[in-house]
Amino acid sequence: MSEHASNKRQSNKKHSESSLAEFFLPDFCNPQSMLMVILIGELLAVIFTLLNTDPNGDLWQLLGLYSISLQSVGLSSVGVLCLTRGYLSTLSDFLAGLVSVVIILCATFVFTYVSIVFYHGSLFDLSYHLQFQYLVKNWVIAGLIGSVLLRYFYLQQQYVKQIGLESAARLEALQARIRPHFLFNSMNVIASLTQIDPKLAETAIEDLSDLIRATLDNSDDLIPLSKELSNGKKYLSIESLRLGDRMSVKWNVEEGCDRVLVPPLSVQPLLENGVYHGIQLLTDGGEIAINVSREINFLIIKVSNPIPTDTSQAIRHKGQGIALNNIEQRLDVIFKDKASIGSTQKDGIYSVIMKIPVENK
Repeated sequence: MSEHASNKRQSNKKHSESSLAEFFLPDFCNPQSMLMVILIGELLAVIFTLLNTDPNGDLWQLLGLYSISLQSVGLSSVGVLCLTRGYLSTLSDFLAGLVSVVIILCATFVFTYVSIVFYHGSLFDLSYHLQFQYLVKNWVIAGLIGSVLLRYFYLQQQYVKQIGLESAARLEALQARIRPHFLFNSMNVIASLTQIDPKLAETAIEDLSDLIRATLDNSDDLIPLSKELSNGKKYLSIESLRLGDRMSVKWNVEEGCDRVLVPPLSVQPLLENGVYHGIQLLTDGGEIAINVSREINFLIIKVSNPIPTDTSQAIRHKGQGIALNNIEQRLDVIFKDKASIGSTQKDGIYSVIMKIPVENK
């Protein structure tokens, strides 16, 4: 019974964390978010000052008044939104946005009340008409600014979610895709080996089944590099049965790098392109070189292979950019702008360099 309750609590916790991660309001408890609110408030204060300044008035006094007003409303609003974000994330986006606007209007009302008392000594020293006019003016300004910012946060969250869905769809398509020619050639090689070398054929079948399982069954966003390299080695092992001496492989992996987490299918497609667009097009074949090193807070993965210099062949088999674009989009979703991937071509050698951030623990 206690185990069931514990599992239920863990499930609820994961669901709550997932709701917070997908919620459109940013975490205003974060210092960066607070700084953004302060900068936006000060920018608006400058704009309002320039629009309402009197040639004979004190510019700095007016700026100070607008700054205090906007910062008071902004910081008090985000303070409440920070405390209630967990609850708001359980509501629908429309209702959460509506409640957020109400919070901003309530903060505006409190500040308006305090400012009237502070500047006029008492609410009764100002007519109800002027009080109402002052309150409505502040409400309209706060409501419009708050609604625009909330709409911006919502659209930004929808954009990030759409990019994530597109990346997930591309990953699923990549996982489900096994080049027909590769599968066909592998089966032919295995069939021929069954008569010549049954043990080698059995090993090839195991490698192929492991590779298919890895590409179809993996649902993790990140896996250890050692696992990704293992899949790459199995792929190259199968291709070496077909290409024979035409293909050689050189591995250079620095110690400790294999424990770094990387996106699945981030290295194996590069090896596949190296074989398909490089080695198999060359009469004499060539070498695929995989170099993995650590550079401060980044993991550097470099895959190099020779390519044909014949222009017609290069155009006919052009397609390495598809894999790079796919991987680049997934890196952007997972690591934002911290990861990168690019390619170079020099002296008949095509190289892909991927940089993945590493967390220091």
